Amino acid sequence: MAFLFCNTRKMELSEALGSVGELKNVIANELKESGFTDVIDNEAEVAGNRNGMRLSVLHLFIGNRSFYQQVMAAGTDHDPTLGLVNEIVGKIQALRFL
Repeated sequence: MAFLFCNTRKMELSEALGSVGELKNVIANELKESGFTDVIDNEAEVAGNRNGMRLSVLHLFIGNRSFYQQVMAAGTDHDPTLGLVNEIVGKIQALRFL
C-alpha cells in the first residue's frame, strides 16, 4: 500500500530573506544535511529521496510576502512516511534568519 501525507501552513517570508527562492535554497541544504539524495531545487519545488520515500516542499504565493508551504511525502509504510513529513516540518519551523 502507498501513503501520501501533507502538511500545509500559511507563512510570511522572513524580512531577512529577499525571496522565497532564498528560503528554498536553505531548505534544499537542510535536506542534503538530513541525508536526502537526488535533491532538487527548482521553481516548482524543493524535493529529495530518503529511505525509499519521496519528499516535496512547495511554496504557493498568496501576495506580498505571504505564501502557503506544503510539505508532502510519499512512501510505502505509514509511520515512516508520516514521520518524514513531521521531521522536515519541524526542521523548517526551527530555521532562524538574521
